Amino acid sequence: MRNANPELVSSIKKRTLELLMEKEPEEIGMREIAKKCGVSATAIYHYYRDKDCLFQSISLDCLNQINSVIEAAAEKAASSKEKVLAAIRAFRNWSLKNPRVASLVMEKIKSAVNLPPEETEKFYVCNRTGEKLLELCIAEGVARSENPRLDVGVLVFGLWGCLQSVISRKSEVEYWENSEPFTERFISMWAENIFVN
Repeated sequence: MRNANPELVSSIKKRTLELLMEKEPEEIGMREIAKKCGVSATAIYHYYRDKDCLFQSISLDCLNQINSVIEAAAEKAASSKEKVLAAIRAFRNWSLKNPRVASLVMEKIKSAVNLPPEETEKFYVCNRTGEKLLELCIAEGVARSENPRLDVGVLVFGLWGCLQSVISRKSEVEYWENSEPFTERFISMWAENIFVN
């Protein structure tokens, strides 16, 4: 991306996210994005190599927003264990309140596989927050984990599977409108294997 016009970049991302709320990523082309933004496709190409780069940039913005919610929830909790559980529930609640954005970020926008490792790492901001919280629990002796990164990854993507099944109406019907018992069961199964008491 060349020297950015912050207002234009913000407008491009905002309008593109509006399109992503209505259509699947593969249904959207750069010309449609340009038309929605009121600029030429060439103008967008000055900032983003292709639509996948643009979508990934939006995804990263969303992940940072989710992470802010997770951090705020953890901050309010008293003990290190409560911080982890508050962070998990914040992710769950945010995903259920924003199912379209959650689906885009977690599965529909292509992964940033061609980026350098330090750029790819940015997409794991929520996982790294969870990892730090879990490491604090381990240091205090209230949790056990030989590999906090692995255990947090299993948590995040396992919980996402539960959430996805509710959002897409694939879970048992009784959980479509009240997903808490379903998602809490997964959270408690994970917690029972991690926390000492």
